[in-house]
Amino acid sequence: MTAIEILRNEHHVILEAMDLLEHQVHDIRRGDPFDTGFARWAVEFVQEFIDDAHHAKEEGVIFRLLASRGLALDSAPLADMLADHRSHRELAAEMARALGRGDARSFANCTLQLVELLRRHIRIENELVFNVAERLMTAADDVDAVQAFGRVVLERDGAMVRQRHLAAIECWRRALEGGRPPGA
Repeated sequence: MTAIEILRNEHHVILEAMDLLEHQVHDIRRGDPFDTGFARWAVEFVQEFIDDAHHAKEEGVIFRLLASRGLALDSAPLADMLADHRSHRELAAEMARALGRGDARSFANCTLQLVELLRRHIRIENELVFNVAERLMTAADDVDAVQAFGRVVLERDGAMVRQRHLAAIECWRRALEGGRPPGA
């Protein structure tokens, strides 16, 4: 699997999670009880899977590689992607604060903003940034990037994080399909 295929695969996982988060937002807005277990997982997913693991690969490896090939980090599209990453972090922090306060409405509002931002962001990366990367990267660049991704995973215990969140996504998806919370 190439470095870009790895990132696109992670985007697929993120979009699956965003569908779950959007469903939870609609439940909250409908007046259903605030599922703090789900909310806690959602914050962890954004912080651990998206930011600590996925964004580390993009920012620390792919974007730097693209910058070395002539794309400036301080102009579009990379500057826009980096700004989005900062916004993701801010929204995740606000989600965590809302969860800590037990403020379901604020949690739902921040979560919906995050879902919308991530969907747009992923579309741009998949359709523009990654296509440019595939044109600019050599086979040797790809090998180096995949190896660097491996180091990111090792440094952040990413294999365990990935497996835990994939299992959680499946668990929450099944629970939503069955209309009951996990473990009920």
